[in-house]
Amino acid sequence: MGVGSHLVAWITDYLTGRPQYVRLGDCRSDTVASSTGAPQGTVLSPVLFTLYTSDFQYKSEFCHVQKFADDTAIVGCIRSGQEDEYRELIKDFVTWCDLNHLLLNTTKTREMVVDFRRPRPHPEPVIIKGDCVEVVHTYKYLGVQLDDKLDWTANTDALCRKGQSRLYFLRRLASFNICKKLLQIFYQSVVASALLYAVVCWGGSLKKKDAARLDKLEVNMMDMIWIVMIKDKTIMLKRT
Repeated sequence: MGVGSHLVAWITDYLTGRPQYVRLGDCRSDTVASSTGAPQGTVLSPVLFTLYTSDFQYKSEFCHVQKFADDTAIVGCIRSGQEDEYRELIKDFVTWCDLNHLLLNTTKTREMVVDFRRPRPHPEPVIIKGDCVEVVHTYKYLGVQLDDKLDWTANTDALCRKGQSRLYFLRRLASFNICKKLLQIFYQSVVASALLYAVVCWGGSLKKKDAARLDKLEVNMMDMIWIVMIKDKTIMLKRT
């Protein structure tokens, strides 16, 4: 990969011989030197993990591997019941993980089937190391709620719950007579960032009722800010 020897030596020293111990109250365990895995909570660890797993790649007309740090999704388009490539890709990925000392958590592995046929056939379950992968109707992937109907209702439900909780904090801030500038900063950084997350994926495919729910929530929040702005102007008029 063209990495210098000094950088390789530094990374090796960073990953090996790390002293660790557990402390609970006044009790402390013995110190153990760890030389496996990457430290959690560091900026470098996701980069190193991405480099470590970069050699497993697959992309064809009907199947591909989508990776983001330690979240890996195998996507397959199955036509006329031809699942061989999809299932062979899963098998190859499991084998690659074993050869590279990576443990798959099959209890957190899920399969979601998008099929608009009527009636929907029951697909053959995916088996990984003797465990049957659970088939789900909704799944949260990289912060977005996906469902097997691709109508984004589940994602809208999650956004409305987030928005309602943030609307509560917005009201609390307004009750403390916070100035409009700070409220606008809170709205843009905490509220709008959550409501508009990945909007390029779901924004153009919303149902009318789901779009109306989000519009109503945003109107309520903007009304809250306008009320504070009116209060600020009233206070300024009284002072003058």
